Amino acid sequence: MSERTVLVSGAAGFIGRAVTARLALSGAEVVVALRRARAVPGAARAVDAGDLAAPAPALVNAMRGVGAVVHAAGLAHRTGVDPAALAAANVTAARRVAEAAVARGVPRLVLVSSAAVFGKRRDEMFDEISAPRPDDAYAASKLEGEAAVRAAVAGSATRLVIVRPCAVIGPGCAGNIPRLVRLIRRGLPLPFGAISNARSFIAVNDLALLIERAVSAEDPPDCVIGAHPEPVSTTGLIRALGRGLGRRVTLLPFPPSWLGAAARMAGQGESWRSFAGSFHADVALARDSLGFSASTPVPTALEATASALR
Repeated sequence: MSERTVLVSGAAGFIGRAVTARLALSGAEVVVALRRARAVPGAARAVDAGDLAAPAPALVNAMRGVGAVVHAAGLAHRTGVDPAALAAANVTAARRVAEAAVARGVPRLVLVSSAAVFGKRRDEMFDEISAPRPDDAYAASKLEGEAAVRAAVAGSATRLVIVRPCAVIGPGCAGNIPRLVRLIRRGLPLPFGAISNARSFIAVNDLALLIERAVSAEDPPDCVIGAHPEPVSTTGLIRALGRGLGRRVTLLPFPPSWLGAAARMAGQGESWRSFAGSFHADVALARDSLGFSASTPVPTALEATASALR
């Protein structure tokens, strides 16, 4: 193996598959760590990932001579997940992988975290030095995972880069986007026409490029946010999804304060915050330190996402 050999955990996932393909395109030999055998485009070979939260992860032997590890495995953001499962997947497993990378002398470890550590809504733009404000169990587990990995690599020869992507979109993404698509498919007028906000997103192919830059850069930042420089509003998001579905969406200008009150009464106040609030990332660091700027316009990525669900 050589410095152009990269091991990717979570390679069968939405982000991991894109990262594997991007790294292979850049000329790297990509070793994918999988819990179940399956084909991953771009993979040179596969190894058994086993239980990444185990004291001695099965992939530790596969790290011998590897130039970089991208840890893209983890439990995704969804409702109803046991906090203990989140801790095992996003904290313990991340720490074990970092410990294995240090033990094998891997020069570079890229941890795929989440901009959710900054909260669901921020009235001001935020950047890498903004104070984290995790406001749910998922975000808290990602922030705790970052701290665990930092502690594991401290004082070692392994250089850590933490990538915090904003909401990642593209065909196959999970979360709120498929739910919105189902809502739009009903063809009913939607009461969201008066929402005026700015939220950051990143297309999965652009995130994969950012991660490839984090792997290959000579002097990368310790932490970098991944997002397109141009945010979109919730109304713009819905219209883009409608175009992808080939549907005209009618948006009625109901006062957001009314909708927010109704959401809180229904026990959906937190969901409303992320739907109607702003979450606008400053991406200057990625541009200045890694020469990276997301090239896929968010509306284009949203249209493609919805079109794949038609």
